[in-house]
Amino acid sequence: MALTLVLDEFSGPLDLLWHLIKENKVDIYDIPIARITEQYLAYLHAMQERALDVAGDYFVMAASLMAMKSRMLLPEPELDEGMDEPDDPRADLVAQLLNYQVYQEAAGEMRDLEKKRAALYAKPASLPPDDVVAPLAPGAVKLRDLTNAMNAVLRRIASTQQVVRRIETDSVSLEERIDGIKQTLALHGQCPFIDLVSAPTVADVVTTFLAILELMKADAIVCEQEDLHAPIIVYLNTAVATA
Repeated sequence: MALTLVLDEFSGPLDLLWHLIKENKVDIYDIPIARITEQYLAYLHAMQERALDVAGDYFVMAASLMAMKSRMLLPEPELDEGMDEPDDPRADLVAQLLNYQVYQEAAGEMRDLEKKRAALYAKPASLPPDDVVAPLAPGAVKLRDLTNAMNAVLRRIASTQQVVRRIETDSVSLEERIDGIKQTLALHGQCPFIDLVSAPTVADVVTTFLAILELMKADAIVCEQEDLHAPIIVYLNTAVATA
């Protein structure tokens, strides 16, 4: 079978062998070593005639192929009963080519992903203008928003602990704090969440936060926020209070 070699630069001897196997359309598990060796050597000669440098590992592979060819041409010895079949001299080469095939397929997939990624354009995150007001429905404030607000209060307390002397006080109970929040809202009509949870100690802050959660669970209060960065405002739920 005649073979027209494309004298491209191959990445190594395995790359050249893989090219020859694909061009000849042969089974990788049953490589015709004689034919492939002749074509491999023809490629090396063509490279030398063109005064192109050929790396030493190409000649190492050529020597291995010629050794395999010689072994394949030798008559097989008769096997006595119980003797194992001799190893196929092509076994190591087949294993190397199979591993090479895996890497080639993986490289092809990576090139495809690179092309797809090159066609994408990333856009930085954008926030709506400050003058755009997006009112939220009553009760639309999420627990995450309340948690973030309380964390801000805790950070403020932590930042002032070095300059504030600790004064031992009796912590209020959860029930007392619930009553206190109701009284504050009944008196003022509304109150910023930050003001409600502000307290001298972390224990009091946590108690107040739990009291607010209990009141929200009972629908006794409503939390609202005009936009993403606006303060959270707490109201009494008049619908429940008058029911």
